[in-house]
Amino acid sequence: MTVEALGDDAYYASWFDDSDDAENDDDYVTNADDADDADDGFPDLGLREGLPSETCSASRNSVYVVYEPGDDIKGRRELINRACGVLGTSERDSEALLHFHAWNLEDAVTSWFENERKAREACGLSDPDAQTSEGGMATTTCNICFDDFEPSELVTAGCSHAFCTGCWAGYIASKIGEGLSVVDTRCPMTKCPIKVGEAMMRRFLNEDDAKKFDVYLGRSFVESNVKIQPCTGIDCERSIVFENLPTNPVAVNCTCGKVFCFSCGGDTHHPIPCKVASEWTKKITLDGANSEWMLVNTKPCPKCQRPILKNGGCMHMQCSQCHTSFCWLCSSPWDAGPYACSKRCNQYKRTESNSNENRKKRARESLERYVFYYERYRAHENSGKKALEDVDKFKSSALGFLIELQRTSETQVGFVMKALKQVSSSRQILKWTYAYAYFELADDVRKKNFFEHVQGEMERALELISRMIELDIKAFLPPDPDTEDDEKVALEKAMAYRYPPEEQDKLEKAFEQYKTLLIDRTAVLRKSCDTLCIELENGLLGMSTPIKGSQQDA
Repeated sequence: MTVEALGDDAYYASWFDDSDDAENDDDYVTNADDADDADDGFPDLGLREGLPSETCSASRNSVYVVYEPGDDIKGRRELINRACGVLGTSERDSEALLHFHAWNLEDAVTSWFENERKAREACGLSDPDAQTSEGGMATTTCNICFDDFEPSELVTAGCSHAFCTGCWAGYIASKIGEGLSVVDTRCPMTKCPIKVGEAMMRRFLNEDDAKKFDVYLGRSFVESNVKIQPCTGIDCERSIVFENLPTNPVAVNCTCGKVFCFSCGGDTHHPIPCKVASEWTKKITLDGANSEWMLVNTKPCPKCQRPILKNGGCMHMQCSQCHTSFCWLCSSPWDAGPYACSKRCNQYKRTESNSNENRKKRARESLERYVFYYERYRAHENSGKKALEDVDKFKSSALGFLIELQRTSETQVGFVMKALKQVSSSRQILKWTYAYAYFELADDVRKKNFFEHVQGEMERALELISRMIELDIKAFLPPDPDTEDDEKVALEKAMAYRYPPEEQDKLEKAFEQYKTLLIDRTAVLRKSCDTLCIELENGLLGMSTPIKGSQQDA
């Protein structure tokens, strides 16, 4: 590999300048777009300072734990014990009270101290002053089989209705057969509201039914507790638990690898609301068949019309025939910097129409608007999947090559992995922002313009990193294999490759510059990602910031 293989960009040339006064890498990120941004009518959000964000989005600040199978019973027991300590009540009373209040300790405590008698009635607890002890019951007849028994052989649930142990065992066994509702078993007497406590239930359960009872207790605890969400992964029995409920939709990651939205249980759609994500998912599902033939896998080169297939995550495309560079999203020329067209291709512009436009034209415009947002949603989704594949590919091959060629350690090249993961998560966020724009910003021009400004900042930062980790990094890796080589031969050649001796020092120095810049760009992307998420979570309140020379309302 030669130095020329890196390209003739002035930025790359600076990597191999032996002088200490070589031009710094600021020119790579400071381009013609920056001058335009000063007058774009929006406040400076500080996304290009290269500093980590001090204010992270809600999903990053939220703290949760993963319940392994069986932890739900332990968590349930711990919460009951806490209630016993706070209220001074028995386990039976605490369990019934918490169950009624969906395992919200604060609500349970409040209702108890506000009106204990009313709280008891609501959750099926008898009045302690009116309870009849088993040994002092006047009747000796079971209310189910109507046989006579000694008072000591009859049992009540805390009310005045007595039943023999045999009837209790049969009754509770039948409740186990009913499934999850067994956790709220009441006295067998018709219309009696008194709840049968957990300890009494276990008294009449055999070993197999006791195991089923534990499963139902755990499921009920998880499903009725708003602070717990069962994992939606296939065959996964874990749960996600928050101590403090998040106020916005939060993406959670189970140890099984499943990532989902805690609020709705669907696929993660942070930072947009669950309702918007649900509406968008329904729409693309219904319209997907029609959309596929409109959005083909290739696009014609703007100059020679040669079909171009996108095989990477970066939106910067180059025709192999005429070498024209253009943007994949909007086909604009890519000739003014690393992301020269982002201020145009993320802004939806309605087609001019007259007041006499017929329904067919309005329907066409509606379809065009949908296709505009759907195309960008799908482009970022596909690029996000590619980024995930790149993470695995880097770990399996490129990581080892870098360590060997750069004569360094794994910790010293971990910054590439962080950048890859940041790109993947950023693509995930960006794809959902287009769904948000489709539903929420159709009629509010001011919000739409501000949103596109913040979104564009993030896309610029994202494309900078995409170029660095997809193209620039190749300068430090073994050359691409020959097309004639099979996989085994290609791997052997790659493993045997070493930098040319005369370029070793230059490439190591260039790699340090690459590392510094990529770390800085990753921080910028992280900050711009946080900014976009925070703005959406707060309803785009940032647009209320005084804007110098704004033309939004014009």
